[in-house]
Amino acid sequence: MFNFTATPPLALYVHIPWCLRKCPYCDFNSHEVRDVVPEQAYISALLADLEQELPAIWGRTIESVFIGGGTPSLMSPESIARLLGGIRARLKLKPGAEITLEANPGTVDRMKFDGFREAGVNRLSIGIQSFQPALLKRIGRIHDENEAIAAFEAARQAGFDNINLDLMFALPGQDIDQATDDLRAATALRPEHLSWYELTIEPNTWFYRHPPERVNDDTRWEMQTAGHTLLNQAGYSRYEISAYARVDRLCRHNLNY
Repeated sequence: MFNFTATPPLALYVHIPWCLRKCPYCDFNSHEVRDVVPEQAYISALLADLEQELPAIWGRTIESVFIGGGTPSLMSPESIARLLGGIRARLKLKPGAEITLEANPGTVDRMKFDGFREAGVNRLSIGIQSFQPALLKRIGRIHDENEAIAAFEAARQAGFDNINLDLMFALPGQDIDQATDDLRAATALRPEHLSWYELTIEPNTWFYRHPPERVNDDTRWEMQTAGHTLLNQAGYSRYEISAYARVDRLCRHNLNY
């Protein structure tokens, strides 16, 4: 028997819109830092906005928090601590709630990861996209493959045991071997979760105005098929179109959507 009065689980998304450099494929609400990030003013504005929404969700428990961007890891650990403290003061968080922060390898180090963990973040999503220098340059990333690996290792050293790595395929000029090599490099690190998605060209992006070399449909399909097989063999099961996880490590925030 269906209970039509039941409400779905409640998740909270927090957007940090700044980044060091806007990627040419990005159509998100993100903006390059011109001077300094107005961290404290923005946190105050976020909490004021949350205050206005509270009457709509009185009594409900937050299952997960996802801090995305932009590049949330540009923020200081102190600002993230203030943000999460403000959220906890206004909302009921489920014990052990999943709290994810997106990080760019070019903006983090061990000390910063330590601070994020102390602030209450218990899951990271690190945007790597590729481990290959030429491909990283073509898509405008600010880090290289060594910084990507160093960021993952620093996160582990800081005590994070729930990490997602973001990877893309069908990058300009990419072939099947390069796509699967990226996945092999990622799975060798043994993250708990992998997001592996195809590059798409969206309106209002640099790539839309200046189209890059595109991988043809047949090659994209072969990449996806080969990558899916490789991930399954490495112990990652697909539970969404672009999301793969090890056993019991599905992203709770993703599942809520």
